[in-house]
Amino acid sequence: MMKLYIYEHCPFCVVTKMIFVLKNYPVEIAYLLYDDVQTPMQMVGRKLLPILEYKPNVFMPESIDIIRYIDQNIGQPRVILPEVDFIEEWVKGVQRFIYRLAYPRWIRAPFPEFASEESQKYFHKTKDPSGRGFMSDLADPALLQRAQRVIDSLEDILLDYPLIDHDRELSISDFSLFAQLHSLSIIKGLYYGPVVNQWRQHASELCFIPLSDEFAN
Repeated sequence: MMKLYIYEHCPFCVVTKMIFVLKNYPVEIAYLLYDDVQTPMQMVGRKLLPILEYKPNVFMPESIDIIRYIDQNIGQPRVILPEVDFIEEWVKGVQRFIYRLAYPRWIRAPFPEFASEESQKYFHKTKDPSGRGFMSDLADPALLQRAQRVIDSLEDILLDYPLIDHDRELSISDFSLFAQLHSLSIIKGLYYGPVVNQWRQHASELCFIPLSDEFAN
């Protein structure tokens, strides 16, 4: 069986979990502590996840490469639609600020990659090396308002956009969209309109990837 090494919080890891479910193909999931540098270095020469062990001791990094490999080698290819420009533009807008809100929240959630004090310290060290801004963004009203605005803007965008399902052809944009909605779900107090909420909840349930609403802070 293939083995997928991931972090629970990581949006790039989220999309790789999606493809295995959507292709109905089993994979073993392995979580690494965030301060485990040695394991990924031995596998691919870099400290990054996700990493797929697709053959014994043969490893593949990079989420898009993993998605493409599984899609093209397991059953009929499904990720064959072009990227959707208006979805990609929305995703880029979220990426400009999401990490400032997500970093201090992810580390407070009970994710396996932060199970040790050393892993939490390493996350702090790498994501806020100056030590000045990591937690100050937690309740920044301007950032929280920005997050709400981008969610509100998605309501109209998704009005005629199809839900993810096991039958339709897919685009990389479907994966990117859910990954960002998954990241936003760690932020407590955000409101999701009915269209956006249906899309994210449906994708979560279909792909067996829980949103972080339970751990939102």
